[in-house]
Amino acid sequence: MGKLKLALCAAMAFVLVTGGMAFAGEKVLFGFEKDMGGWEIPDWAMEKEDYVGTKIELSTAVFKEGKSCLKLDTKFPGGKWTAAYVEIQQYFDWTAYSAVAVDVYLPETAPVGLKSKMILTVGESWAWVEMARSTALEPGKWTTITANIMPASTDFRATVDDAFRKDIRKVGVRIESNMKPVYEGPVYIDNFRLIEVTK
Repeated sequence: MGKLKLALCAAMAFVLVTGGMAFAGEKVLFGFEKDMGGWEIPDWAMEKEDYVGTKIELSTAVFKEGKSCLKLDTKFPGGKWTAAYVEIQQYFDWTAYSAVAVDVYLPETAPVGLKSKMILTVGESWAWVEMARSTALEPGKWTTITANIMPASTDFRATVDDAFRKDIRKVGVRIESNMKPVYEGPVYIDNFRLIEVTK
C-alpha cells in the first residue's frame, strides 16, 4: 500500500510540474556521439563583430545524453550585446511533434548573465524566426531550452501553424550576452530532441 501511495504522489507531482501534459516520447535528433552531424558556425557569424563563437568540436568533458556533446568556444568581451551561434541546415517536418528541446551547459567558472534561445529558419522564404524569450543559463548546470511548436504557440516571434512545422530548413542555438558578462571559454550543447505531447 505504501508503494502505491508513493507512485500516486509521484504521478500527481508529474502532472503539476508539466501542467497536466503527458510526454508520450522523445526523439533525439542530435546527440553528438560520433560527429557534429552537420552543425557549424555559419560563415556570416564568423564575419560579424558581435558574434563571438570561435570554434566547435565534439567533447567528452561533459554530456547530458550519451557520452559526448558539442563544444562551442566563445569569447564574450562584455560592454555590448554579443552572441555565439551554431546551426544546421537540413529539411525537417515536425508536424508529428509538439515541442523541441535542447540542453545547454555553462561551466561553473562562467559569469551569470548569459542566456540562450533556439532560432528556426522556416519556409520557402527562409524566414529567420527567433524564440520570443531567451532562457537564462546557470553556471555549473545543464539548462533545458524548450519551445512549444503546436499551432498558436507563442514561443516564437511568428505564427506557428502546420505549414510552419512542416517546413523547417535550419535549426540554430544562440548563446547571448546581456552586455555585462566577460567570458572566454566553452559552452556545451547536447540532446537536441523532439517531444511528442498528448493532453
